[in-house]
Amino acid sequence: MKIVQGLNYQQWQKRNKDKFKTLTVSQQKEARTKGFFNRGWEQVKQSWDILMSFVNIVNNNLITMFEHKLNKGDLIGAINQSLYETEYIAEVVEQKVDKIDRLLQKATDMFNKTKKRFATYETAMEYRYNDQTTT
Repeated sequence: MKIVQGLNYQQWQKRNKDKFKTLTVSQQKEARTKGFFNRGWEQVKQSWDILMSFVNIVNNNLITMFEHKLNKGDLIGAINQSLYETEYIAEVVEQKVDKIDRLLQKATDMFNKTKKRFATYETAMEYRYNDQTTT
């Protein structure tokens, strides 16, 4: 099985197809006129280059570090970037969960305090009502 830049033929085709789907209809037509054809090793590799000419347009001129590494053919670097971003997201999520836990605890404390006050007030009102009815 032939591997080019860490991908086999089917992986190259899938990557091309997925990237092609992100293009607008007019961009797809333009890509086809430039020679986009996703069959045969040479055509698949050339088609990837054609798609890369559209990548800045698709991403509004913003390319993520993952995409940049992938576009350069640095599959290991792209995977490492993905892992780094996943770890960062996990840290952010953990911080947000901690913040939500603190807010929930604060709300629970306020609820319990209010409940206690209400119970005291309710007891006082019952005592007062019972006092008035006996007199």
